[in-house]
Amino acid sequence: MSNTKEMEATEMEATAVNEPRLKSELLAEQKELFELNESLLKEMQEREYTVDLKTKKIFDGLLKFLEKDAPWGHTTATGLIMLYHNLREQKEVTKDKEWDGSIKLRSANVTIMWSMVTKMTGKGFYEAKSFVELMAVCGESLSKAVQAAHNDNAKLRENHHRLSQLDDLLASGNYVNDVAEETSSPSIADEVDPVIEA
Repeated sequence: MSNTKEMEATEMEATAVNEPRLKSELLAEQKELFELNESLLKEMQEREYTVDLKTKKIFDGLLKFLEKDAPWGHTTATGLIMLYHNLREQKEVTKDKEWDGSIKLRSANVTIMWSMVTKMTGKGFYEAKSFVELMAVCGESLSKAVQAAHNDNAKLRENHHRLSQLDDLLASGNYVNDVAEETSSPSIADEVDPVIEA
């Protein structure tokens, strides 16, 4: 059993044996977890992973595939657009004479690219040859980037799990309510947008 699962099991056992926690403590923990969640999301959106394409020919072929032949549906259209724009940003990098053959992809685009590449189809010898060349060149590098992104996102998934457990506890009412409830009634202005005459 992993350390995280062991700690969760220990916490659950301790909670079951101990008296219920204070609502103020639960709300403070919830606030901390929301703040951590925001921080992790921002970090994840900014993080980039290196994928080695080795040659401009491979880069151009991938970009052409995404422009003209990549299959998409209502659940994948946005991802295709995001990946395409990320690669278009990298196009300038590939024109540099000192380019080392690698590109930088943002976290979400790494998994989108993996999904797009593994769903590639074509017809005929030349398209098959191009696909095999692409996978031979970047398959391992892309696979490692996907694994790194998956590992890096584990903190976010763990935080979501902790938030879910806390939400369940707050919804259950199994706590000591030490927080004064607000009793003020909302004003009509809070409920309805007033018509403002000029």
